[in-house]
Amino acid sequence: MSTKEFEENLKNFYKLLLQEKACLVAGQPEKLLKIVDQKREYIKPFQTFNDQLTPVIKNLIKKVQQQQQENLLLTKQSIGFEEMLLKTIRNNLKESNLIYSKDPHKKGNDDISLIDWQA
Repeated sequence: MSTKEFEENLKNFYKLLLQEKACLVAGQPEKLLKIVDQKREYIKPFQTFNDQLTPVIKNLIKKVQQQQQENLLLTKQSIGFEEMLLKTIRNNLKESNLIYSKDPHKKGNDDISLIDWQA
C-alpha cells in the first residue's frame, strides 16, 4: 500500500470514528454494529503498512487515537448509565409495596407485574 493510500485509509477511518461518536451520543446501538464491522476492515491494511510515516500520517494517527479515546469514554459512560438505570429499577421493584398516602402505615399491593393477571 502506498503512502497516499494509507493517508486516505486513515482519513476514512477517522470519518468512521466521527460517525461512531455521533451514534454513541445519539444512543443508536443498531448503527454502531455496522460501524464496528466497517472498522474491522481497516485492521489488516493498517497492520501491513511498512513505509515511512510522514508528518501528515503522524497527525492523522494522533487524531484517530484521540477520537478512539473519546469514543471509548462515551461507550463507558453509556454502559455506566445503563447499569445505573437497571440498578435503580431493581431497587424500586424491591420496594414496590410502598405507596404515597396520608396514612404512613398503609401498604400497597405486593403483586408486581406489567400485566394484571387477575383481570
